[in-house]
Amino acid sequence: MDGQGILYHNHKKYDEGIIMKSSQTDIQKHLDVIAGILLRCFLGGMVLLTVWFAWFVLAGDWIYQIHAKWFQIPRQSFDAIHYAGMAVTKIAIILFFLLPWIAIKLMSGKKD
Repeated sequence: MDGQGILYHNHKKYDEGIIMKSSQTDIQKHLDVIAGILLRCFLGGMVLLTVWFAWFVLAGDWIYQIHAKWFQIPRQSFDAIHYAGMAVTKIAIILFFLLPWIAIKLMSGKKD
């Protein structure tokens, strides 16, 4: 602010308190980009979680044998650690990627 009630943004003059139509479209474009990134992150996280689950189901004994050589851990604890890890990962993926994506879509009024 230059002290006279005028804001300069990207070398353009804007009166304080007035949202120009072009700036609304700019904001919408930025929100669409952010929504796209969040959706890709959510899908990538779900792929990671699915691969983790598949490896655990299909090769759980082999993975346990490798870890049992390094650590003195009973099989029950090993399973519980992986189960808890998958649960925390799923909650984090939903909390940090899916819910913000839903919020952006609801605020922008699109039903994509």
